[in-house]
Amino acid sequence: MDDQQVIARAEQIVQQTLGVMSPKPTPKRDSRYGAGACLADYGKSDRRQVHISYRLEGVPGSAGRQLVRQARDAWVGLGYEFQSATSDRDWADPSTGVHMSTVPDDYWMTIQNSVTDPATGDGTAVLTITSPCYIPKSGAPTSPTPQSQSQSQSQFADEVSKQAVLAHSSRIYDALRVRHDAAGGEDLRTVENEGATYVHHTWSTEPLAEERAARALARAQEYFEGSGWRVRSVAGRLVALEPTDEVAAQLARADHGGLTVGVTGPATLVLYDPASA
Repeated sequence: MDDQQVIARAEQIVQQTLGVMSPKPTPKRDSRYGAGACLADYGKSDRRQVHISYRLEGVPGSAGRQLVRQARDAWVGLGYEFQSATSDRDWADPSTGVHMSTVPDDYWMTIQNSVTDPATGDGTAVLTITSPCYIPKSGAPTSPTPQSQSQSQSQFADEVSKQAVLAHSSRIYDALRVRHDAAGGEDLRTVENEGATYVHHTWSTEPLAEERAARALARAQEYFEGSGWRVRSVAGRLVALEPTDEVAAQLARADHGGLTVGVTGPATLVLYDPASA
């Protein structure tokens, strides 16, 4: 196969998915992705792989979860398989995602609602297609450069890390049970600290009376402790660490009277290299 054939098949899956959606989104291609080295081979073979990603824009934010479910139903109807034993999702979770693969050619598809407003669960659905690794036709580029391999791994890591941080942030919002302050602003960005890169998500709740804020913080602490986070209270701030993903959360009173929530996780994807075992 060559890159164009594989890209064409990936785009066909995208069009199949978009064709069943209502309201109709406008797909915006992420130009960072395309054909590159097979990540599973760590640049040690000539095999290639295609990864494409679209943000489904032009529809109300409330449609994000709806589009995720429509994609799931369409893929099931086409006979595609779930990538895990769990075939259903917690549709109450605003950041819910679906992960399936085509049969028999084994292209992996993921669609997930990237939450932009924790108060309502509104967001933008993101659709990604990843091909199996393949040997390119004779004459096609075969050996990826170290730069292209590093870039491909970084792209995968960036997207996975952002989704992980947003998912944790969404669960903290659910635990607080207070409304998001839409006027307070929200920020999702990468930051550098002592040579390491992190994904950082911040947002604020609506203004809260002292007693109500204390109850919300108590609910958050109960959630952290029940979910295996390491928790401590420092000078009126609640600080927690999730040891598996190494995600840190900090909750504190904001100047406007609400709570400020910050969630930070490493912008890295650790891949298992069999050769290092």
